[in-house]
Amino acid sequence: MKHSKHLAGWGRRTFLAMAIISALLWLSGVWMHAWPMDELFDMAPDEAMMRRIAGVMHGVLTWVFCVMVGRGVWPHVRVMWHKPTNTQWLMGCGILLLFAGLMITGLFLLYGNAALHDGSSAPHYWIGLLCPLVFLPHTWRRIF
Repeated sequence: MKHSKHLAGWGRRTFLAMAIISALLWLSGVWMHAWPMDELFDMAPDEAMMRRIAGVMHGVLTWVFCVMVGRGVWPHVRVMWHKPTNTQWLMGCGILLLFAGLMITGLFLLYGNAALHDGSSAPHYWIGLLCPLVFLPHTWRRIF
């Protein structure tokens, strides 16, 4: 039986898929922020269609992202959690907190009442905008 190299839950395909999905989520989120839903009726028809595409794309990619978290991130966290504390470990904890914030504010955006929706829109956007600044240094060795 061939022994596979221990990658702490991250194979090359898993990492590449997570990087692509994260980049597309980031782009669709910025796209939706650039064209807010409350201005939908004032937009040109092609702008309104692009806004709807961004919303659908963001929703579908969120589902795929959750599948990939189960596939790659949780095994990675399980293996790495008991390792000695270092900079990479601390960045991983920061990413976990950022993703928890994104998840909670995203759920408020999807299922919350108007007050929760309005209050979580800006934090969701800014947390999502900052995620690459923490994710890239954490995974830099995997990229290059």
